[in-house]
Amino acid sequence: MKTKAFLSSLFMLALLVGNVSAQDKNFSLDEVYSLAADGTVHLRSQDANVKITGSDRSDVHVVIERTEIVRGVRTNRGRFNVEVEERQGDLYITESERRGASFQIGMRRVDYEIEIEMPQTGSLRIKGDDDDYVIRSVNGNISIETDDGDVELIECNGDKFDLELEDGDLRMDGGNGSLYVRVDDGDLDIRNGNFDRVEVAAEDGNVSLETTLSDNGVYEVRGDDADIDFVVLSGGGEFNVSKDDGRISSTSAFETIQETERRAKLSLNGGKADVDIRVEDGRVRLSTGK
Repeated sequence: MKTKAFLSSLFMLALLVGNVSAQDKNFSLDEVYSLAADGTVHLRSQDANVKITGSDRSDVHVVIERTEIVRGVRTNRGRFNVEVEERQGDLYITESERRGASFQIGMRRVDYEIEIEMPQTGSLRIKGDDDDYVIRSVNGNISIETDDGDVELIECNGDKFDLELEDGDLRMDGGNGSLYVRVDDGDLDIRNGNFDRVEVAAEDGNVSLETTLSDNGVYEVRGDDADIDFVVLSGGGEFNVSKDDGRISSTSAFETIQETERRAKLSLNGGKADVDIRVEDGRVRLSTGK
């Protein structure tokens, strides 16, 4: 009888601890903040689905909803919180660091959504862990560093992109100016680009890159255990391709100037761009979008 009473008490305690823990982790925010015309939104978060949209508004609307459901016992690592601060024309959205070890018995589910509407002319600087991002119509500079998350950029027509992903895929439609991308264990799909400077490095993933070529533009693509599809939308130039345990192919628009077992030099009429592609254990295909 005493054993049964003890187990019943333990079960009720588990439910109570779980409910208290969940209440500490829930968070809701719906506020409007100021941003300079050329200001930057800085976002640091973890395990969130993030949607950012540029519009004709002059301020920033931030909506955050986080709900944690616990069925069982979970020790508390501290109350969840997001701090938002206006500073020198920029906006900083920072998830508080959660310290300490946690212990859990039972089920846990987290729904975490961040929605930001900001001026189209604004810039973004993002650092995340296990976040997924959909960013649309933000035309300032965009810098993203994320671990274990996917990124999609749609109609973001800024002049500078600095993107680093580990264990995640990048999809991008549009973009101008300079593009720096480094991806480890993920695929790149970049369409309708208009870049004059490109530096792409991919490991354990495939690269599909469409862009116009600018006269005197420089384009560098590196792949390790990766297939590379380079599509020229307009313009031309000289292509230097080196390979180690890979192969090279091109459409009839490209003229092969020189080819050896490990290197090939090709040209495409229409411009003076310099394109350098290096691949190890993969293939390279050159084509035009015409």
